[in-house]
Amino acid sequence: MLESFLAALEVVVPMALLMLVGAGARKAGVVDRPAMRNVDKLTFRIFMPVLLFKNIYETDLSQSFAPKEALFAAAALVLVIFPVALLLPPRVVKNPAQAGSIGQAMIRTNYILFGIAVAESLFGEGNIGSVALLGAIVVPMTNALSVIVLEVNRSGRAEPGKLALSILKNPMVMATLAAIAAMALPFRIPALLWDVVKNIAGVTTTISFISLGVSLDLGEARANRRPLLLGIALRMVLVPLVFLPLSVALGFRGQSLCGMMVLFAAPTAVASYPMAVAMGADGPLAGQLVCATTVLSVFTMFCYTFLFRSLGLL
Repeated sequence: MLESFLAALEVVVPMALLMLVGAGARKAGVVDRPAMRNVDKLTFRIFMPVLLFKNIYETDLSQSFAPKEALFAAAALVLVIFPVALLLPPRVVKNPAQAGSIGQAMIRTNYILFGIAVAESLFGEGNIGSVALLGAIVVPMTNALSVIVLEVNRSGRAEPGKLALSILKNPMVMATLAAIAAMALPFRIPALLWDVVKNIAGVTTTISFISLGVSLDLGEARANRRPLLLGIALRMVLVPLVFLPLSVALGFRGQSLCGMMVLFAAPTAVASYPMAVAMGADGPLAGQLVCATTVLSVFTMFCYTFLFRSLGLL
């Protein structure tokens, strides 16, 4: 259990330090929030999509994968989590921009950056094929659902044609489709070009968390106390307490249960911040939700891991 806790800590501490670097750079006058908005656009349109492309393209489809996992994850996201994320926040928070950020935070977990590291700490590097394959399915799905939530809160209506176009034009969805197409080719991407992909993907986490640090403001966090607490409660309390016991009841064990734990209990994805900014949602609130859920996840993921290990389920 200590190893699992330390593994989660090793993921979270570097993220926290990068945010401190961003906050320190803003305090020192090196960079300000308006300047970082252009960096956020670059992150959303280039860095994040390239990282997602890389993760999907590297997924080994020859690994064993149970369709039951994908069906349950898809049903949970589409039939329960998505409707709640779309309908509940606007009823509690009157600001549509804040409602969009809360809804997205509920849907999108940091599956790739945070969850994979936790899975590797439990099963060892190279032994998490099932967890990685589930991520290749749910990450594009959560991106598409997030676009719908953000677009509905921005425009106030849900026109099917406009929503479909927004989803298809979303850089994350485009990256997913491009990765699937590339995987279908009879040859692999040349090493020289792949090195460029890896280099771009490698800077994504660093830039994203430094940008988050620049955007952080404790005064704004206090002002956003109500929507912030609502987003934390939905992402870190409601979703895992509903779907983790259900996952156990349905018979998920080992890597399958680990995948569900990552999907339902991991913190809000860092990509939700640049996407919120790019789609007119409340960027500062989105960043605060990423930071708060990331810190809390150190303790919650440890508790879930300890419980499932004690019961012999992991």
